[in-house]
Amino acid sequence: MTAVPQRLPKLCLLVALLAAAAGTLSGQQSSGGGAYLAGDAHEPEYGVAIVRDVMVPMRDGVRLATDLYLPARDGVALPGPWPTVVERTPYSKYRFYPNAPDGNDYARNGYVMVVQDVRGKFDSEGVFSSYPQEGPDGFDTVEWIREQPWSDGRIIATGSSYFASTAQAILVQNPPGLVAAAIRVGPGNYHEDGAWRGGAFLLSHNVNYVLRLAAEGQEAAVSPEVEAALQENRKIENSLRLMRLSPLAKGFSPLALTPSYDDWYQDWQNHELYDEYWQQMGNGVTKHFANAADVPILLIGEWYDAFLGGTLDQLAAYGEGRQSPVHLVISGGEHGNVYSLRTYAGDVDLGPDSPIHVGVEMMRWFDQHVQGRDRGVEPGNLIRAFRIEGGDGVRNADGRLQAGGTWQEFTEWPPADSSPVDYYLGADRTLTTGTAAAGSITYTHDPADPVPSIGGRVSSGLPVRAGPQDQRCRIELPHCDDDLPLRLRPDVLVFETPALERDVEVSGPVVARLWVSSSAVDTDFVVNLIDQHPPSADYPEGYAMNVAEGIVRARFRSFEQDRPSFRRAYAIKEEPLVPGEMVEVTVDLWSTSYLFRAGHRIRVDVSSSSFPQFDVNPNTGEPFARRVSPPVVAQNTIYMGADHASSISLQVR
Repeated sequence: MTAVPQRLPKLCLLVALLAAAAGTLSGQQSSGGGAYLAGDAHEPEYGVAIVRDVMVPMRDGVRLATDLYLPARDGVALPGPWPTVVERTPYSKYRFYPNAPDGNDYARNGYVMVVQDVRGKFDSEGVFSSYPQEGPDGFDTVEWIREQPWSDGRIIATGSSYFASTAQAILVQNPPGLVAAAIRVGPGNYHEDGAWRGGAFLLSHNVNYVLRLAAEGQEAAVSPEVEAALQENRKIENSLRLMRLSPLAKGFSPLALTPSYDDWYQDWQNHELYDEYWQQMGNGVTKHFANAADVPILLIGEWYDAFLGGTLDQLAAYGEGRQSPVHLVISGGEHGNVYSLRTYAGDVDLGPDSPIHVGVEMMRWFDQHVQGRDRGVEPGNLIRAFRIEGGDGVRNADGRLQAGGTWQEFTEWPPADSSPVDYYLGADRTLTTGTAAAGSITYTHDPADPVPSIGGRVSSGLPVRAGPQDQRCRIELPHCDDDLPLRLRPDVLVFETPALERDVEVSGPVVARLWVSSSAVDTDFVVNLIDQHPPSADYPEGYAMNVAEGIVRARFRSFEQDRPSFRRAYAIKEEPLVPGEMVEVTVDLWSTSYLFRAGHRIRVDVSSSSFPQFDVNPNTGEPFARRVSPPVVAQNTIYMGADHASSISLQVR
């Protein structure tokens, strides 16, 4: 590895970089990153020179390990100066993804790429403390880049998932020199997107994610025994055991082997409300959107992504009142689809047109808006959305429901030619746009027997398989006890339309408003929007494909929005239920673009649990991290008709 001195004058540093690049690492070419350019006529112009492990100092003296990918010719780095792409990652600067440009790709197309291990991860110094560290460290990294001789002062911020947060932490600080950004499957605020969706703890995501980060952390790196123990606990059966034992008390779980990660996890468990902790830079950017740089921004998302709500908030915030264009490209997959060109998500094949060529989209965006090359990018704000189409009940050769879809373009979201249509829940289990049967239905929520999570918007969610799935249990799933459809459970209320006489396209927000009561002081309400396929030869009982889901914890039913265009988001106070008293709760299912075909039924399921995607509410009203009372069985009631018409609003085109 080649270390480069940090305090050299610019000319000396440039000589050092050129010499290092021309030495043991000179002329390295992309071995796999060029595949994303398949079908793209733009030809790379340069070779690549790489400089490893430049230790970049932060304001507090901590140094972050950074690799540089520079344009080269004949094995020698060219002096430039060049525009610079920066990615800051907790997953190792050596790790690139097959469906996105890597450092070689950028260098070959006339950019320097700076890829950096965030604080406390892999080769960087300091202690990893998750997202709040990324604001100042990102700003300092940009400042360092602008001082380098190979930099022309123009900076591009990019990243996905966690490192979409590091990119946005740069973007919303509007540092000098920032000229463009690309945010892939990134959150808007980790309170709602990563920790407390609707007030319920995202259990499978958080347990799996903290175990992964801890196993890859520096505390584990110095102890093979600690790393082995954490990796053992990442196995499905062991992580599920931890979910069932949650909340995880400080010092009394495998996380105690890595105290810094135990501390971080305790912070997440203890901050249920949208307080100052979550409003810090890095933990979320929604409070900081107004300060964001007015630069061209490319957003990339998936309808089943765990961070879809954040992507939609980004679209609203970055697309309003600014001069620079914002484009969103969103397909029908789940979180992992953005990293590959696979056509399926969950149990459903979306067809050969569904994948996003992320590398092509990003390189065209940067070439057009930074390099000034005409790459055919349309001006103005644009949404290119993949409409999922339910299919005809045919199973393909890989054993997946063959669906499909169509790409559509809009200039705003929801589409201007759509309008909200209320579907009312009836006491006779119908779902109708007309007058619903009045009455109520009561069911039992027993925390000891929660409804299993089957698919959905899950990122680090094993044993929950992300994406669209037939809503039935499978005995091979460790959180299922049978092979029965969820609709047969007495604690799942099913409401559905008659078989549709024509296709119905739903493109836009999905929001349920329920009139409810409970025998308990707190409980949850879970709503799933489902495409109920008719029986077919391959699916004799039909196929119940989940389209969108949401949850609300009743004591957190009071909320605020940072701006009217955002989704329902942040719990601001606790308000226990009065047993037996009727209240209205709002359940945000975010958005979708989905075609319900003629002959299918639009179905809505209402329940009070979804384990292990969310923690199971014990109905006691106690804070999640400080539960001491035994769980309480709750009698929960949904009301329909007259002045308490429970409904779900769909944006119909």
